[in-house]
Amino acid sequence: MPGFEEDRDYFHPDGTTNKKSSLNGATPKVASEALSFAKVFLYMFMYLAITAVVAFGVSYLINHFYQQSVVAGGTGDEVLMPYLYAMIAAIVALMILGIIINFVVIRGKRSVLIPSIIYSIVMGGVLSFVVIFVDNWTLIGMAFGITSGVFLLMGLIALFSKGNFAPLGMLAIGLLLGSGILALTNFLLQSETIYWIVSFAIFAAIMFVTMFDVWNVKKIVTSGAEDKNISYYCAFIIYLDFIRLFIRILYYLAIVFAKRKE
Repeated sequence: MPGFEEDRDYFHPDGTTNKKSSLNGATPKVASEALSFAKVFLYMFMYLAITAVVAFGVSYLINHFYQQSVVAGGTGDEVLMPYLYAMIAAIVALMILGIIINFVVIRGKRSVLIPSIIYSIVMGGVLSFVVIFVDNWTLIGMAFGITSGVFLLMGLIALFSKGNFAPLGMLAIGLLLGSGILALTNFLLQSETIYWIVSFAIFAAIMFVTMFDVWNVKKIVTSGAEDKNISYYCAFIIYLDFIRLFIRILYYLAIVFAKRKE
């Protein structure tokens, strides 16, 4: 009937309808994208878990051996000095591993998973120094919780916004360059105001970079890329964003807690 033509399903020769064909085309694509996102964040959480286990494990061992050294009549330097040298070596190793990971991704011939896991292990060793220095598990837990909330907020904005986040990447670079120049100038001026301007500018740059990276991951996933190496690398990138946020937030919380004790 003419009045009902707009509600009619038109059958193709293969027996399917227009409506069903449209739905069947959309649903697998959405499911595939959701699965790809899940894999990226799963690998990211794996990297974070490795880093956390190593950080707390190494800090526990250093504290244990330091106390044993003191009880035995030593000064503890025989434990702290090798640890300090190991930290310097670990920081250099992180720089080298970062170059290796990017090189492996560019070449595209080998998996980036193993270098990324090694990086997360070494990062855990470096962060063990932060755990020892802060020496407050409540503070570290608060920093992790706040970081998770900030990261989730930045990630949701990037995932569900339809805007172009490329300018945020440029803005972040500009903030970092400006902060670097101000920081160098402040070596001479020794201004507390400039110090905090630089500090918060760096924090803002980290948040912008986080949104830009998550947006980039969304672009890659929605493009239909199925390479596992891409998932490993995307997870590694946002893992680094989380670590940067965590260190900065822990730093601010440590300052607040220290002022409360005064």
